[in-house]
Amino acid sequence: MALSRCKGYAIVTKSLRCKLERGDIDLTETKTAFNEVVEFYYILINTSPTGVDIPTNQDGGWRYYELLTIGDNAQYPLPFDCPAAFRRSAIRKAIGAYKSWRTNYLKWQKRSKRQRHHRPPVPTRKFNFSPSFDSGMWKEDDGESIMLKIRRDGQWIWVKFTYRSYQIDSGWVKGSPVVVLKGSKAYLIFPVEKYVPATGGIKNVMAQDSFRVLGIDMDLDKHSAICSVLETNARDGKTVEVARHFIKQLASVKCRKRNLGQIAVRMNATGIIHKGFCSKWWERLHNREVDMGRAIVRQIVHLAQGYGCKVIAFEHLSNLTPTHGKYSRRSNLKRAYWLKSKIYLNVKRIAYQDYAILTTRVNPRNTSRLDPWGNQVWRRDLFPTKELDYLEYQPGADWVGTINGYQAHSGLNAARNVGMKAILRYKSFAVFSRQPESRGV
Repeated sequence: MALSRCKGYAIVTKSLRCKLERGDIDLTETKTAFNEVVEFYYILINTSPTGVDIPTNQDGGWRYYELLTIGDNAQYPLPFDCPAAFRRSAIRKAIGAYKSWRTNYLKWQKRSKRQRHHRPPVPTRKFNFSPSFDSGMWKEDDGESIMLKIRRDGQWIWVKFTYRSYQIDSGWVKGSPVVVLKGSKAYLIFPVEKYVPATGGIKNVMAQDSFRVLGIDMDLDKHSAICSVLETNARDGKTVEVARHFIKQLASVKCRKRNLGQIAVRMNATGIIHKGFCSKWWERLHNREVDMGRAIVRQIVHLAQGYGCKVIAFEHLSNLTPTHGKYSRRSNLKRAYWLKSKIYLNVKRIAYQDYAILTTRVNPRNTSRLDPWGNQVWRRDLFPTKELDYLEYQPGADWVGTINGYQAHSGLNAARNVGMKAILRYKSFAVFSRQPESRGV
């Protein structure tokens, strides 16, 4: 059952996928019946789109089209026998499909004549939606089994199914499921909702007397992410680093590079790329990337929650493009850039729905060229050799330093700058304060 709005709380939603054990029971007939009803109402909506924009409480929306097809005085009698909940779910699905087509068509109309050389979007002609089981189509869900009302041999009957899923926390509430058929397998997809304390947005969080921000620098070489926990005191504006953490690259990164090289060798050997070429290798790569992204995201979120951070800050790296080169090298860069954006999106979703932690992105300009105070830093071979002995520096490929004596890991320095940029957006007087006992950090 869906949650209702509550003052002081926000509602977050995610999906719970369960493996449905159906035995010899075929659900294809139910799916076919659902799409037949959707197609009927889609044609009706396309003929009379008046009710699409009328609110439901004024007999608009799905109610408008149900009144046209049900009853003794129905203008367009429904030629199918189905439960009311099943029918209403199909009407809502048809309205959604029509609105999607209408939006695309209106966008096409607004284009200039030069951009309208191709044909306009056409209404949907094939329907392959998964059937939704709204309230009245399911009952007696105990977490391991559920009763579903399905169509079998032309009749609607109640059938008990068992399913397998992972356990969810007690705060999550299940909604009405959708049955998804994939080949010989069937899945129950539950929307689950939960209350989380309303934060009022990042501006409201930054207005507090003291708060913590987790700055993230996404690396491509030795580490997947470098994290810096910054705490700000609003009274004096001092910002100190509370903790730092280096998330090392997983072994799957090396496996990815090796597999890409193997695929490139096969491409050069054959010279022909047909459908399904190296499909097993590509499937392994995809699974590795998904698992690696989830592992990194969970480490970041748990670190933020463990240190009480209210905000997680990333760099806004949306224009990364791989350089031209060998196939395996270019493909590896493309996947690394994809993983960066995927990590940000998943952190944003999981951090908020699990711990009400907000996520933001900042301008990446000069995050690696300056220190937290805005001074130019030396990197790699740019260290002045005449002053190394005087400043007691030990320059390395991953280290930066300034003439003021500040030296740090380059990724950690960037993570501090990312966190400071998020703080300075709302606290312009904030200043990074180095710990007295940590001269060489």
